[in-house]
Amino acid sequence: MTILPLPATLSARLIALRRGLLLALLAALYVVLWQEPETLLGRTFFVVHLGLFMLWQPFVHAEQRLSMTSLLVLAGVVLIVGVFLKGWMIALWIMMLAGIVGGKVLLFGARAPRLFYLMALGFLVVALLVMAAPLAVQMAKPPQPILALGYLGLPVLLVAMALLPQGQEAGNPREVVDFVYSLFVFLLLAVLMLGSLAAMLLLGSGYVEALLQALLLMGLVLLLLGLAWNPHSGFSGLGGLFSRYLMSIGLPVEEWLQALANLALREEDPQAFLEQACAEIGQRLPWVRGGEWIAGGSSGRFGVTDGRRWEFSHGGMVLVLYTLHTLSPTLIWHCNLLAQLLAQFHADKQRALALKQLSYMQAIHETGARLTHDVKNLLQSLNTLCSAGAESGAESSPEYRSLLQRQLPAISNRLAETLAKLNAPRSITSARWKPAAQWWQDLRQRMVALDWVSFKSETPLTGELPAEVFSGVAENLIRNVAEKHLREPALRVQVELLRNDAGFQLIVCDDGSPMAEDIAASLFVGPVASESGYGIGLYHAARYAQAAGYQLQLGENRVGRVCFRLALAG
Repeated sequence: MTILPLPATLSARLIALRRGLLLALLAALYVVLWQEPETLLGRTFFVVHLGLFMLWQPFVHAEQRLSMTSLLVLAGVVLIVGVFLKGWMIALWIMMLAGIVGGKVLLFGARAPRLFYLMALGFLVVALLVMAAPLAVQMAKPPQPILALGYLGLPVLLVAMALLPQGQEAGNPREVVDFVYSLFVFLLLAVLMLGSLAAMLLLGSGYVEALLQALLLMGLVLLLLGLAWNPHSGFSGLGGLFSRYLMSIGLPVEEWLQALANLALREEDPQAFLEQACAEIGQRLPWVRGGEWIAGGSSGRFGVTDGRRWEFSHGGMVLVLYTLHTLSPTLIWHCNLLAQLLAQFHADKQRALALKQLSYMQAIHETGARLTHDVKNLLQSLNTLCSAGAESGAESSPEYRSLLQRQLPAISNRLAETLAKLNAPRSITSARWKPAAQWWQDLRQRMVALDWVSFKSETPLTGELPAEVFSGVAENLIRNVAEKHLREPALRVQVELLRNDAGFQLIVCDDGSPMAEDIAASLFVGPVASESGYGIGLYHAARYAQAAGYQLQLGENRVGRVCFRLALAG
C-alpha cells in the first residue's frame, strides 16, 4: 500500500488530519468519563482532550501565532481544570462541544462527511445522557443495562466513524460553523438535562422516565413553535417578524431611504442633492450626531462633528459620520450601505448633468450645422442670379428683371428666417406651412438656371406643406446632385411632387451612377464622408424631417436610377 506524504506546512497537516483529531479527542473524552474526572488519570486525559481540541477547533487558524497573554490564559484554564475538574464541568463542556459539532453537520452536502459528524454528535449526546449526567447529578443515573450499553456502544461508534470514507470534506481548507445551529443544539441539550432533573424532582420519576417526559414536552413545544413560525393561514408568523428584525434596524433608516428617493426625483444638482441628503442623515438617524462629506472638488459638513468617527468611502465619495457611542456591526453594515447608496445616487446625478451638457452642445452643433447649410443654399441661389446676370444683355432683359423681382424677396425672407432660427430656434410644430402650389413655383424659379433639372407634379396642387422641411430636403438633394453633375456631365435629374391620402411626398431621382453600399447603409445614421457630397447637410435635413413627422429614405440605388423619397413616416 502506498503511503502519501503529508503536506509540508503545519496548518495543511492539521487540515489533512482533521477527522483523526476529532476521533482522538472523542476517544480521550471517553477515557475521562470512564475513569471519572476526579481521578488523576481522568484529569490527565482531559488535559490531553483539551490539547486535541485546540488542534481541531475551527475558530482560530493553525497558522496564526498566539500572543503571550493568550498562552497565559490557556495555561490558567488548563491548570484550573486539572485541579478543580468536576462532573458538572464535564457535562457543560460536552454540551458546548456538541453545539460546535452540530453547527457543522448541515454545512456538508456530501453524504459521508455529514454522516461522520452526525455520528460524532450522537456520540456526544449519548455520552452526556448516559455517562456525564450521573457524574454531574448522582440521582440522574440510568439503569445498569443502559449504562453498560453506553460504555460498550460508544467505542463501537468510534470504530464505525473511523471506517467511513472521507469524501470531499478533507480537501476544504476552511472551517465553518453555523453559530445559530450551534446555539440551538446547546440550548436543546441544556433544556433536556434541566427538564429531566425537574421531572425527577417534581414528579418523582426515574431518570429514564424523566428523560422521556422531557423529550415529549420538548417535541410538543417545538411543534407549536413550528406552527407559530409559519402558520400557513394568511399570517406571516414569527418567521416574518424575525426576518424583518434581522433585515432592518427600525423606521429611521426606512424613512431616510424614502427621503433619499424623493430627493433624487426633485433635485438635479449633484452638490445640492448631496448636501440635502447628508442633512437628512443627521435629522432622521438618531445615533448620528453629525458628519462630513467629500465628493470631487467639493466638501461640506452637517450636525455636530464630535464623538466617535466612522469613515465610509465609495466611488470617489467619502462620508464621515460622528456618533456618541460605538456602533454595533449591524449598524456599521447599515451605515456602509447608506453611504454606498448615497454615492451611487450622487454619481448618477453627475452623469445626468454631463449628459445634459452634452445634449446642449449637440443641440448647438446641430442648429449651427443646419443654419450653415441654409446659408449655403442661399448662396447657391445668389450664385444662380449672378450667373444669369453675367450673360450679355441681361441688364436690359425683362426676363432677368422679372427673375430679380421674384428671387430677391424670396432670398430676403429665407435669410430672415435663418436669422430668426439663430436668435430663437422654433419647434417644428410652429414651423411655417405654405400652399403647395406656391412652394412648388418658388422652387422651380430658384432652380431655373439648372437646365439639367426637370420638374414634374400633378395639377392642380391643393393643400399646404411644411415649407422649411421640403425646401431643406430638396435643396440639399439638388446641391449634392450638382456636385455629382460635375463628374458626370450627362446626368439628368427629375424632381417630382405627388399627393396621396397620407399627404405630399417629394421624389428626387437622377440617372447617374449609384452610391457605394457602405455609404448607402449609413446615409441617414450620421454624417458621411464621401466625394459625392452625401454628408452632414443631408443628415440634418433628414433629422429635421423626422422631427416634423416625415421620413427621408433612399428608394432606389442602381445604375441609371438613384431616387430619394420624402414622405410622412409610417
